[in-house]
Amino acid sequence: MDISDEKKIQQLYQVDGLYGMVKKQFPTMQERESALLMEFILYGLSVYSVISKKMNDGCITFNDLMGSMMNLGNLNLGDEEDFFPEEDR
Repeated sequence: MDISDEKKIQQLYQVDGLYGMVKKQFPTMQERESALLMEFILYGLSVYSVISKKMNDGCITFNDLMGSMMNLGNLNLGDEEDFFPEEDR
């Protein structure tokens, strides 16, 4: 799966606060340079385990590590009989 550079840049801008962080430190940065720094920040956060980084089909995705760990309500754990044989119930 190959995503165009423009689509990658648009996805970076969707991360809350990421563009603001880059613009605060580098106010005169051009769009492609800002995108590079935003991606660099995401890599740095993943190295220090603040966010998770996963490779899927040649694409790298970053996720909120704590948010995904705390979001247990959406898990489909199946029925009780999947975990306990009938003789144990």
